[in-house]
Amino acid sequence: MSKIIYIDIGTHFGQEYDSLFGSNLSYFKKAIRRIIGYYIYNRGKKLTINQFYSIFKLRNKFTELRNNFLIYFVEANPKIIIKKKVYSKADCVFNFALTNNNSIDITKLYIAKNNPLSHSNSIFKKKFNTFGWKTDKFIPTIGVPAKEFFYILKNHIDNFVTEYLVVLRINCEGVEDDIIYEAHSQFKNKLALISGSLKDVKICKSDLHYNKMINYMKLNKLPFVSFSPSIETWFDAHRSIIKIYKDLKNKS
Repeated sequence: MSKIIYIDIGTHFGQEYDSLFGSNLSYFKKAIRRIIGYYIYNRGKKLTINQFYSIFKLRNKFTELRNNFLIYFVEANPKIIIKKKVYSKADCVFNFALTNNNSIDITKLYIAKNNPLSHSNSIFKKKFNTFGWKTDKFIPTIGVPAKEFFYILKNHIDNFVTEYLVVLRINCEGVEDDIIYEAHSQFKNKLALISGSLKDVKICKSDLHYNKMINYMKLNKLPFVSFSPSIETWFDAHRSIIKIYKDLKNKS
């Protein structure tokens, strides 16, 4: 049995998952909003009809291939998980924050802009200082060391999947570097693609941490593609994931 292991860390309503496997109706609504945003409000990048159609075709391909994927969600905010039905579509959902700590503990998930559901909520208070936000409000969540999580997850997957490649999508407010190091340490050459956003490492930690992460990815030839709720990122991200699927089928 061969599978693509899709691990989404920092899911925030599973919008990237929906970009792959959601309904065509939700896609058309997104596309219309994007067109209105560009032509009426002068926001974002222009997408051509061919680009919208290419994304549509790729999404239909993902619908056909859904059974070839195992979907794991990691989301720190319990208020988000109970809010959206998309979490019931994953094969497994973990409600905790990944950390670089040495043990499991109770972690503060600081609230941005007084919004418990904000995508900017973070376990790093430094992020709020960077943007001039002030908050002492937080949601308590479980903090799990990334090292322990990926060790246990790999052992779990190895028990019932014989051949697989891992697609990692991350946007977790500053822990991206630790996640990349630990995921690669466990999955090694099975870590086929990193997607999402990495800029929060620079914001929440430092340029030094960010540059170290980028150099590590280059040294270990770990490919990266931007992947966010913005439809502008979807074509490249979707095409990259399809390529990983084809690589896996060629290996099997």
